Amino acid sequence: MSELWPHLPSVVGAALYAEVAAGRPPAPRESHPEQTWAPVGGRVAPKRVRELMEAVTTTAKEHGYPQPAGSDARISFDRDAAKVIRGQLDLSWAEAGNRDLWSFLSLVALPDVTMWRFGPGNKERWIATDLTRHTWARLWWQAVIFAGHEHVLAALTESDLNQLLERRSIGGDPRLVREMARAVIELAANTPRRPVIRDVTARLRRYLAFLDVRSLSDQQIRDLCRTLTNETVTRLATAQPGTSADSNPDA
Repeated sequence: MSELWPHLPSVVGAALYAEVAAGRPPAPRESHPEQTWAPVGGRVAPKRVRELMEAVTTTAKEHGYPQPAGSDARISFDRDAAKVIRGQLDLSWAEAGNRDLWSFLSLVALPDVTMWRFGPGNKERWIATDLTRHTWARLWWQAVIFAGHEHVLAALTESDLNQLLERRSIGGDPRLVREMARAVIELAANTPRRPVIRDVTARLRRYLAFLDVRSLSDQQIRDLCRTLTNETVTRLATAQPGTSADSNPDA
């Protein structure tokens, strides 16, 4: 049975983020006096919030927290933390889509780890205006999308995931995300991944204007993603210098 976690109203979240951005040291708490709840369902007890805080903090310590960490350590933390967040938060998809829930986690329950992971500069990492950019929402959804395919997720960079998940026509379909990701990570080691993934996602989005992938089998989606990826690799290999997908991602 799914659980209900506290929500932090957007106006309260904005005020708390302003304090963090102004330099106030983030202090984790189990609750906030102005938190709210969804109207129907079983609310988590404070003990469950503590368990989440402890589990995420323990994972962060394994990757260098509270000391500053390099890019590789932070990405490695993301991969491990995604499993922790998904395991700790038994949410319905509707509840997981509530932005105020994720703002509660970043600003009340886990502000210290949020600060360690991203610092105070990017508001989207703290206030969940975009779930694909929020520190914790993005990890929960990554764990859901790549459940049973964790090796694919582990092989992706943050840039790769941005290209796949921030494009809603692609990111809204877990099968499509997984198979496109699989096609990309199976490229030859000397193939430059960034221009490939930028070009092939643009190519796929044009197909989606005419194709309902919900009507396709898993194998058909896999074949489509591999075919488009191969087309992109061929195109980039024959393109003149300066005409790669990096210079024109919608080409």
